[in-house]
Amino acid sequence: MRTREALLEAAITLAKDGRSPSIPEVAEAARVSPATAYRYFPNPQSLWAEIATREESLRRDFVGILDGLTGDAEHRIDTVIRSAAAMQFADQLLWRTVLRSILDRWIAQADLPESDRVPNRGTTRLRMARTALEPLSDRLSPAELERLIQSVTLVFGIEALVSTQDVLALTPEEATELMSWSARALIHAALAEAEATQQDRN
Repeated sequence: MRTREALLEAAITLAKDGRSPSIPEVAEAARVSPATAYRYFPNPQSLWAEIATREESLRRDFVGILDGLTGDAEHRIDTVIRSAAAMQFADQLLWRTVLRSILDRWIAQADLPESDRVPNRGTTRLRMARTALEPLSDRLSPAELERLIQSVTLVFGIEALVSTQDVLALTPEEATELMSWSARALIHAALAEAEATQQDRN
């Protein structure tokens, strides 16, 4: 177990340095023999796939954010998004590597029956959005709230980081502002739609 953890930590450290290391390079950084490393991870894809499945451990700090949330839904989701963006922009190379491994795993499993596939993602981001938007449970129906939660989940996280940087060429500060604005705009839209629906019923 210690050897496996050492290899994973070495791979993450190398990724933070902007590298896409081979198994021998990871082995050298972890101070184990290549033969030993290959016993744990026969190829780089298997290594990054395991890192991807441990996404929850990479997001430990995110969960702590939820304990300190205060205020209304807009303030809470703004806090969540700014905190998540700060963490991910600070370790962008690592998070992009995790995203790549998730995509690699999806491709590797594309021909498998759904029942045989290993889940690609954790649910941390969804849980963060759900907790942040909880105060709206008395203003939106369960279906309306769930749709809002799902919509907000689309506008922050590593995919949003990639879009704002690579497609829109925004700075981290601009990207964070856009993510927060988008989430708050979705809240306004959901509340307005719910109010209109209620008026129609009356």
